[in-house]
Amino acid sequence: MATFTEHLRALGVDGLAALLDRRRDLAAPPPASVRALAARAGTRASLDRALARIDTGTLAGVEAVVALPPPVRPADVSHAVGAHADVWLGVAEDWGLVWQDDDGLHAAPGLSDLLGPHPAGLGPPLAETLARRSTEALATLAAEVGCTPTELAERLADTATVEGLLAEAPIGARAVLDALTWGPPVGRTPRPGTPGAGAVGWLLRTGLLAVGDPQHVVLPAEVALALRGGRTRREPPTPPAPTVVEVDSRTVDADAAGRALETVRLVGELLELWGRAPAAVLRSGGLGARELKRVAAALEVDAGTAALLVEVAGAARLVAEDGEESPSFCPTTVADDWAGDDAAHRWVELVRAWLTAERAPWLVGSRDEAGSLRGALDSAHRRPWVPRLRAAVLGALADAGGRVDAADLHTVLAWRTPRSAPTEHAVQAVLDEAAVLGVTGAGALGGPARQLLAGWVPPDGTEPTFTPTAVLGAAAALSQTLPAPVDEVLLGGDLTGVVPGRPSDALEALLTDVAQVESRGAGLTVRFTEESLRGALDRRSAPEILDALASHARGEVPQPLRYLVTDAARRHGQVRVGSGAAYLRGDPAALAGIEQTPALRALGLRVLAPGVLISPTEPAALLEALRAAGLPAAAEDAAGTVLHARPTRHRVRHTPMPVPDPEVARRRLLRVAGDLVADTGGPAAAPVPPADGTPEPSEALAVLRAAVGAGTEVWLEVASPGGTTRRRVRPLLVEGGRVRVLDQQRAAELTVAVHRIAGAQPVDGPAGVRVDRSADGPVEDGEAWTDH
Repeated sequence: MATFTEHLRALGVDGLAALLDRRRDLAAPPPASVRALAARAGTRASLDRALARIDTGTLAGVEAVVALPPPVRPADVSHAVGAHADVWLGVAEDWGLVWQDDDGLHAAPGLSDLLGPHPAGLGPPLAETLARRSTEALATLAAEVGCTPTELAERLADTATVEGLLAEAPIGARAVLDALTWGPPVGRTPRPGTPGAGAVGWLLRTGLLAVGDPQHVVLPAEVALALRGGRTRREPPTPPAPTVVEVDSRTVDADAAGRALETVRLVGELLELWGRAPAAVLRSGGLGARELKRVAAALEVDAGTAALLVEVAGAARLVAEDGEESPSFCPTTVADDWAGDDAAHRWVELVRAWLTAERAPWLVGSRDEAGSLRGALDSAHRRPWVPRLRAAVLGALADAGGRVDAADLHTVLAWRTPRSAPTEHAVQAVLDEAAVLGVTGAGALGGPARQLLAGWVPPDGTEPTFTPTAVLGAAAALSQTLPAPVDEVLLGGDLTGVVPGRPSDALEALLTDVAQVESRGAGLTVRFTEESLRGALDRRSAPEILDALASHARGEVPQPLRYLVTDAARRHGQVRVGSGAAYLRGDPAALAGIEQTPALRALGLRVLAPGVLISPTEPAALLEALRAAGLPAAAEDAAGTVLHARPTRHRVRHTPMPVPDPEVARRRLLRVAGDLVADTGGPAAAPVPPADGTPEPSEALAVLRAAVGAGTEVWLEVASPGGTTRRRVRPLLVEGGRVRVLDQQRAAELTVAVHRIAGAQPVDGPAGVRVDRSADGPVEDGEAWTDH
């Protein structure tokens, strides 16, 4: 039989590169040889990661290869699972979980341990259970069955033999076997004299049951298979058929486009908000609940949507901590470049950041295991599995081609990845976030998002990547869906304005500056008030505001609006704030009694002279407080000139989120595969075992795992900087690329890396194995043995 290492070597450059592409953990860091790759592929962590990515049908095929007695042929697996399994076996082989040679199908080393002691609900093999019996008991049982002791295991695995024995069984014997046939195969031994004790005793004597321990009996695997008719599954694995509601693609894209524009607008408002007044960072890290409520109120959204927008902005590197002594969240320099791009590309950047972010915004506001409140932008709450969850949910939605509810999607995902199926709550959360961001529309996947997902390589131990074509294609698809921007506003005599469509960036910036937004939808409706003009009058004069409105108005600016702007400009600055500590200067009539106003008492205002007051408050805070009280205050310089100031914009230097190219990653994997093949002399080269053993690492691990199960000792040889050391130890655990052993002579528990094991041999047992480490490179990790 070929070994697993020989199978990997025979894959050649392209085959190894494909395996490394599916199981990225095997390539980081690059293995020194194919033998080292085989050892890494057989570790529990790597196998568990691979099993988490295969579907129910493939998992059923893998279980059958592990559970069925050898030799296992593809036809045997198809019969065992009740369906044609060639495709599933091909997938399992692509993932390095099984391989095939002239002797049949074989499971990857370590796979049987990972699937547990009872794969497919089957117990230990007959060879193991019969070996526990004495020679006399085996001879008696063989005589009863009508064969020699060496033929006993083969006969008891025969369906006709089992049925023949059961035909003479006492009452209750078949019921006991029926209870154990489909697993679990372990049952409690009844006390003597109780119902069932006689039936269990008879089954033990005939070999149809075996003693597991003093308290339990176990059904041998071959007997269970004979009773099942050779099946490992009661029902054939069948993919679920979710209920799909068809939605017109134009409706989907229109709804998604509207939500995408709203997302871009809200993120832009968040940047403006934090640019003027950065949000404080909690002492424990992240954004506080009070600040999140402030964001939600300013953006006029609920707390969940506010948390999502904040998280997406952080993932896109549009906001970050400023690194000050009292840190705050504020926009980055990347935000300025982002704001200058068109709406479609801005949306793509946000969605790309959301897809790859390792945080779950839906958990913001909940409590962790320690009872602490989870905050937004808190780096302590990373979830590396979240990008894969988003990829799985949106991939299933894309395959459905319509609207599917969370319950049906959860069923689909449970079939696709049964060992890592998400909760229905998490699936619903991803759908909700996708709807807010415009990834979906009317419950179905939008066209632009479908373009982006087509070029997305979700992470598997490496950085997620997008093809540049997918990024550009998604932006182009959204641009085609969005209505053309409108650069005109219909100004009414009632001091309102209506933009009949999607306003251009310049028009929206103007209206947001000088008016109050009343409604958004198919168009934009605004109202002009004296309050809405006050901020604009800080930055431009009345003629400048009227000229800007006239350049976008359809027709002339209505007379009532011109009067409003002129009157607001005339009253603007009747009360002036200047620097000193801070002072107020203005018309004595306008300032009369202002220091007695209850809302302004906290400012500490004192009258110095008619029309002049002073306050210990900073000018900016004083100006804001006066305007909040309804006074048309303005700032002035030392010469008494009204300042047309630009708002303060806080920024922190940052780099944009990179767009890794999957082609670069593919070429790197090809180089790693080429190095492996070159190191071993090509795909057809056969390994040369050392004089005292075999180069197969999985065999050494098999010796260690067997010793763990039996609680016996082994001679363990480990490569170290000074050569090879040999100790007599009792293995305790083989897991995660490490072996934990007990050295009784030194009274210490030790841990050794699997890739440093050079040999393993049972004490007072058959010859063990020795692994050739000559091709694994020099030892770099210092001491090979580590004391706990």
